[in-house]
Amino acid sequence: MSDTSVDRGPLVVASNRGPVTFELGADSSLSWSRGSGGLVTALTGALEDTHGEWVAATMSEGDVEAERRAGNRPIDLGPDGLDLRMRFLEVPPEIYDGYYNGIANGVLWFAFHYLWDTVRSPTFVEETFDAWDDYVRVNQMFADALAEDTTEDTTYLIQDYHLALVPRMLREHRPDALIAHFSHTPFAGASYIRILPNRIRDELLHGMLGADVLGFQGHDWAENFLNAARLLPSARVDLTRSRIRVEGREVLVRAHPVSVDAAALRQTAGTPEIRQRRAELAGWRGDAKLLLRVDRLELSKNIPRGFIAFERMLEREPSWRGRVKFLAMLSPSRQELPEYRTYGDECREEAERINRKYATKTWTPIEVRIREDYEGALAAYAEYDALLVNPVFDGMNLVAMEGPLLNRRHGVLALSRNAGAFHRLGRYAVPLNPFDIEETAAAIHEALTMPEHERARRARGLSRLVLANPPHRWVSDQLADLERVRRRRVARAAAV
Repeated sequence: MSDTSVDRGPLVVASNRGPVTFELGADSSLSWSRGSGGLVTALTGALEDTHGEWVAATMSEGDVEAERRAGNRPIDLGPDGLDLRMRFLEVPPEIYDGYYNGIANGVLWFAFHYLWDTVRSPTFVEETFDAWDDYVRVNQMFADALAEDTTEDTTYLIQDYHLALVPRMLREHRPDALIAHFSHTPFAGASYIRILPNRIRDELLHGMLGADVLGFQGHDWAENFLNAARLLPSARVDLTRSRIRVEGREVLVRAHPVSVDAAALRQTAGTPEIRQRRAELAGWRGDAKLLLRVDRLELSKNIPRGFIAFERMLEREPSWRGRVKFLAMLSPSRQELPEYRTYGDECREEAERINRKYATKTWTPIEVRIREDYEGALAAYAEYDALLVNPVFDGMNLVAMEGPLLNRRHGVLALSRNAGAFHRLGRYAVPLNPFDIEETAAAIHEALTMPEHERARRARGLSRLVLANPPHRWVSDQLADLERVRRRRVARAAAV
């Protein structure tokens, strides 16, 4: 890593899911595969600089076996190409379910993305608080594990809403440690956070405030946290400097936008397999324009409204009938939650309804493909004429970056103003209000009809902005903030 290393102690990362997954062979042998994506690359790179450690929960039978064989000691991955150590936590399934499905995804995800239909939900009952107890237990397990075999000069990077309580718990073990917590999701405003029960809300905010640096994907989410922290009588919030004084400490609240690993993405997209998929997609499209969306089948992605906006465009601009195809590539998500199963059905039904209304013998307006198909998504990125990214709220949205990097047709990005990526990319995108069907329909039409010179200008601008913010910068900026905290501590101690 170019600029992440300063004179500091060991670096430790903690997340619910780790950067590697172990597989148990039929002969009881263990092998592991590395996760993809810019964040894994950036974080593992920073850990390799310091010979650091990554702590995560077990996700597979192989993870469990690897952890058991290690005897609760870190697993050294160095000989196989990663100069870091991996430690797994085996959480009992019944506790993990409450922590992960009950609270992390069943409550916090909904709260941070403004997903509740407040007329009907949420309803907090005894089972909610039982699940919260599980969430607390798992966060305590992580905090205890992070404190083991580490020292006062260890730097900790805690990841996401799954581990929001860890900073405070860890500080009880390591009062002088440097701790950062990063939220990969949005953070809702104070009035929405008040929906949470007082106990959960206060413990959540206090837990995060155990960190020295709190990072968010965008300034809006950082500002929302600052305002939410004002709900705590003990917190003194400085909105101008984005700082919070609490329990005699100062917490920096910062926006550090995540990006994608452009070099790795382009290398993968250039393989013969992806080129073949591109050819197949071009044959399927024919002479029609291609409107694309690539999303997890996730409530926050606003998929049905995207379909309805496309329908509205076909109503207002009938000349597009037969001349544009809408390809929705959706990967299954959180099917263990009933809300997500229902949502998947709603997405399919909406597309089928529109197809029944407009399809002809030679043209089907919307094609929905629901499956894990990373290679297909990379191929589709190269071929779209317009890319629709219309989440109700998103922490960042990497599709809005991946698409423009790989596109070869000067494709236009139609982007929700509520996506974290909008703050950076919005000037080169066609903006839209994700709740406004008319504006979304108009954005799709504008994206498809934009003159070639303007399409090219915007495409160049999007690529330039993405390339200017490589993943390692996301890590180095957080470490730089922590270094500022360390220097202030040293200066204060010297002044005493």
